[in-house]
Amino acid sequence: MIGDRRVLAIVPARGGSQRLIAKNARPLAGRPMVAWTLEAARDSALIDHLVVSTDDPAVAAAAAEMGWPPPFMRPDHLSGATASVIDAIEHALEEVGGRWDYVVLLQPTSPLRTAGDIDQAIRLCDETGAPAVIGVSPLPKPPGFYGRVDAAGRYTPGGVDLDRTVVINGAVYVGRPDILMRDRTFQSEGARAYSMPAERGWDVDTPAEFAVCEALFPFRTAESA
Repeated sequence: MIGDRRVLAIVPARGGSQRLIAKNARPLAGRPMVAWTLEAARDSALIDHLVVSTDDPAVAAAAAEMGWPPPFMRPDHLSGATASVIDAIEHALEEVGGRWDYVVLLQPTSPLRTAGDIDQAIRLCDETGAPAVIGVSPLPKPPGFYGRVDAAGRYTPGGVDLDRTVVINGAVYVGRPDILMRDRTFQSEGARAYSMPAERGWDVDTPAEFAVCEALFPFRTAESA
């Protein structure tokens, strides 16, 4: 909690996955992948309550083992491949009830983000008065590696404003529930970026990304508290 502001974290972890089956419960560095996100949330100093939104019994069991048994199972219409994460957040808010000043979305496919990342993103939203904060990482290559290709396939170096270009990494989102439900996105006007190194913002969606993520565990950089 920040002052009298209350913070709800939601971990959306549906069982279906088209490219990496049952990825959220898949063992990663010796634990179900979702467990790494739950550990970061547990170590957060600012999260008041956490809810795991899932339709997968394996994810529910992993969450219960860590002390967060899901208070509900996600309904079928929010569990398919076309399910919207915003709809899942809205459903969780309705199920949990109560007043929340901030909702924090922690996707289990970003297992390398830390408790410090979560708390710094929440503080950034609170201190700036922004409607939302989105975790971002720098582009994977220096500016000299980027260019443009025209309709004929000719390559021209540069021509892109890389100094201000970042990638949304999916590791942490913070929003004010009323604005989030109004706009149906964290990308509301005035949203702030929380910058993270690429190794902590790694997103897992394919077998190759899963393998790289596991290899990155020893290389996570320490962040300031």
